[in-house]
Amino acid sequence: MSDDTSRPTADVLPGFEIHALDDGWTPLQAFVLIKSLDESGDNSWSYRTSEHLNLEELLGALTVQVDLLRRRLVNEWDEDHFDG
Repeated sequence: MSDDTSRPTADVLPGFEIHALDDGWTPLQAFVLIKSLDESGDNSWSYRTSEHLNLEELLGALTVQVDLLRRRLVNEWDEDHFDG
């Protein structure tokens, strides 16, 4: 999709579900990373946003997630390769 028209999430990602926010939380913005097959059947990564995001906040949130993912992967690797 090449236009900037926003549509309901269920229309854009039909059949997909995401984990719900806690009760009482109100969504404000979203950044969604999507792995999909393109029209040729090749894997491709893309992202979609709910609106113009504050880039500093997005960078901070993504940096934290990258650090947490890196730590998790290192811990899994250590557990697999250095047991007993």
